[in-house]
Amino acid sequence: MAETKGLRSKLHQSWGWLLALGIVLMLFGFLILTTPMGVVTASLTTEIWIAAAMVAAGILQLMHGIKASDWSRATWQMLGGAIFILGGILIFIYPTFGLLSLTMIIALTLVAQGITSLMVGGGVGDVSSRRWLILSAVISIVAGLLILFDLPSSAGWTLGTIVGAALLLQGLSLTLLALEVRKVAS
Repeated sequence: MAETKGLRSKLHQSWGWLLALGIVLMLFGFLILTTPMGVVTASLTTEIWIAAAMVAAGILQLMHGIKASDWSRATWQMLGGAIFILGGILIFIYPTFGLLSLTMIIALTLVAQGITSLMVGGGVGDVSSRRWLILSAVISIVAGLLILFDLPSSAGWTLGTIVGAALLLQGLSLTLLALEVRKVAS
């Protein structure tokens, strides 16, 4: 019980970063899903949105991990942020590798990010939003694996749909967690 109160206090200190990360992920998920022809063609525009979303989310996640550095799962949070940043940068650097390489980068990033989110969710304690973190982590892992196992045909319309939905759900779960730890600690 004392450990849970300490965790809530630590997360409360950086609830604003969690909220910002959640909102940014929801915004980019929505933008990806609503970009004209984004879910059908996964064009360069969608590649740019995906890369920007990953870099922005990675920076916010990394900042949250740094802010909550005394939290036992902060390292996983920072690693997840670094993975998002790296995945986004790879998309910016190698946009001409085509849809197949982008699909592989996204799929591997989703799996890795899902694993780190699962590790973070395991350390949240009895906070009721923990189930949302774990659900979004599992969905990210499954989405990444579905993309990988369906290559090369998954390089078409599924990319924008799965990434947009995964970002939207992860953003929602982090927003709910941020609001809960803010409310619980006060």
